[in-house]
Amino acid sequence: MMISGTHLCVRLVPLFNQLPLANQRQIESLLVHHHYQRGEVILAPGDEGRMVIVEDGQVKLYQLNEEGEEQVLEVMHTGDYVGERWLYGAENEATFAVVQKPAALCTISYEDFTKLLAEYPELATRLLQLTMDKVQELTTQNQYLMMEAVEERLWAYLNRQATLRGRSRFTLPMKMKDLATYLGTTPETLSRKFKNLQAAGKIDRDRRVVSILQ
Repeated sequence: MMISGTHLCVRLVPLFNQLPLANQRQIESLLVHHHYQRGEVILAPGDEGRMVIVEDGQVKLYQLNEEGEEQVLEVMHTGDYVGERWLYGAENEATFAVVQKPAALCTISYEDFTKLLAEYPELATRLLQLTMDKVQELTTQNQYLMMEAVEERLWAYLNRQATLRGRSRFTLPMKMKDLATYLGTTPETLSRKFKNLQAAGKIDRDRRVVSILQ
């Protein structure tokens, strides 16, 4: 059966979407498609190596700290993916993924991906760059967590979001609960810090839409 060029899961991923359509169809034929409901855990430490691509829905990645509390790594939406390190043979030692909104996912196994790299060596270079980008994001999160004051973490985070988008008005990519975990605080404390920034005239906020005013 011919796979439509406009509905390929691989076209959502920067690693694959610049390849010729014929190659994208070859890669798509290696993917396994899944549907999951809210609350289902799709990745856990010790799982076999595979890449997971979000075709639709929302998935939260997190790890557990020493107290057993969640530390959010990322909230994934359409086109986001995880598992590139595991496709190189690394073991998933600490990462969980749980569905937050009903999700359609595509996966490719370590074995199939190894064959893919042998056939398309240019993918290895692109994968390295994308992996470095993700490492940079984790480094940035650690920099936030090293800041003693929660308000300072929040202000730094909001300014970075504005810089990444190239505009002062933007929608927060996470729910407040997930953002609080990402910044190492509680939703209640985060809400107070948002109000402090508003009172200081630094931001304007309407639910998840934030405007940087200074």
